[in-house]
Amino acid sequence: MPGVSGWWRDFGAARFGRPVAPRPIVRTGLLARLDRAFDEPGREQAHRAADRDAGLAPDRERPRRPADPDAGLAPERSGTLPGQGLSERAEAGQEAGSDRAAGAPVVVVVAGSGAGKSILLGQWAERRGAVLVQAEELPAEVPPGALVVVDGVERLEVGGAGWGWVVARVGVVPLVLSGREPIPVAAVDRLGAGHLAFGEDETYQVLAAALADAAGADRLAPDLHLLTGGWPGLVGLAAAWLARVPQAERAGSLRQLARVDGGLQEHLVGALVGVLDAGERELVRRLAYLPAVDAGRADVLGLAEEWGAVPPLVVPARAEKEAFVVPEPLRKTIQQRLPLAEAERQALLEAFQGM
Repeated sequence: MPGVSGWWRDFGAARFGRPVAPRPIVRTGLLARLDRAFDEPGREQAHRAADRDAGLAPDRERPRRPADPDAGLAPERSGTLPGQGLSERAEAGQEAGSDRAAGAPVVVVVAGSGAGKSILLGQWAERRGAVLVQAEELPAEVPPGALVVVDGVERLEVGGAGWGWVVARVGVVPLVLSGREPIPVAAVDRLGAGHLAFGEDETYQVLAAALADAAGADRLAPDLHLLTGGWPGLVGLAAAWLARVPQAERAGSLRQLARVDGGLQEHLVGALVGVLDAGERELVRRLAYLPAVDAGRADVLGLAEEWGAVPPLVVPARAEKEAFVVPEPLRKTIQQRLPLAEAERQALLEAFQGM
C-alpha cells in the first residue's frame, strides 16, 4: 500500500491528543485532472476523459459510482435544495453557455455532502492561485485572467442574480463550479461521485493513519471500503470511530456496520460521539450550534480546556485562521445526538453574539 499523507497522518500520530493543524489528503490524480482542463496542451485529454465517463469507453475505465448515503453507503442527493431548478434544467439538457463552449474552460464538480469537494477545490485553488468563493459571496468584478472557483452552486436560485452572474461568465471567465446538484452549464469536463470516491488504497491510507497500525488497517480496509463505497466522509467517520475502539474489537465492530438499519452517516456520527471522552463530547455538542469559533471566543464560552480539533467532527475552519467548526453536513445529526435544552442553546448563542 502507498505511504500515508495528509491530515489523517497527523490524526494518527496524535490520536491520544488532538492535531493542531489537520491537513487534507492530497489527491494528486484529481488535481492533475483539473489542471489539464485549464492547460492548453491538456485540454484535449480532459475532453477525452469526459467522453469516457459518459460511457464511450469500456466499463473497466469508467469511474466508481458509490450508492446513496441515505441508503447507508455513500453520496446523498437531496430533492429539497433551493437550487432544484438547476437540477431540472440539467436533466432537460438546458445548458447555459453552450454557444460559448469554445471560450474559457468550465469544469463542473457535482457530488453529495461528504465527497470532499470543498477540500479538493481549496487545494487546487491555492496551488493555481485561483479565486475561491462561496455561491453567496460572488465578486462584482473578476481580475483579468483569473480562474474562479465557485462552491455551493446548488444554493443559487434560477433567475436570481447569483445564477445570472454564473451564466454571464460561462465561456468568458475560466470557472470551476461545484455543488451537490447537477449544474446546467456547458463544460469541458465534469467530475462526479465516482471520481471523488476513494479507491481502496486511499481508504487504507485513511484507516492506517487513524489506527497508527498499518497491518491492522490492511486487514480491515477491504471491508471498510466495501461498506462505505469509498465515500470520503463515511470512511473518515468510520476510521475515527475504529481508532477509539479496543484493537481486539475492531473487526467485530466493523462487521456490525453491515447490519445498520438506516443512514450510515447518522449511525457513525452517533458511534463516534459515544466513544469521545466527556470533555470532547461537550466541545462537539456546543460547537454544533455555533459558527466557527477561535480560541479567544472558546475561552469566553468556557471551552478552552478541550479546545482543538476532534476530526472529523470538529475541524479547522477554512475562512478563519486558528478557528474550529463542526462541518455543516454533520451539524443536524450531532444536534439530535447531543441536544441542548432550549434555554441552554439560547444562552450559548447570546454569549457568542455578545462577543
